[in-house]
Amino acid sequence: MSREVVVKVKVPSHYVGDVEKDVRLAYAVDLFLRGVVSVERAAELAGMSLYDFLVELRKRGIQAYPYSDEELQEELGIE
Repeated sequence: MSREVVVKVKVPSHYVGDVEKDVRLAYAVDLFLRGVVSVERAAELAGMSLYDFLVELRKRGIQAYPYSDEELQEELGIE
């Protein structure tokens, strides 16, 4: 059972950017950080490709997967 909730937010008239896009992204990042959704689902909620969402997480200093670079290379068989 899925339901939608409409939230009204006052945004200053001088705000630069796409408010809807920014709110969707913030919501998706928050759900991901709280462990409510996977990174893939968060990207979908943000309306972004997985790659673009991962780039956005990196910009924010958020680790998408709990692997060090070395662990990831080992897991993928990359030397």
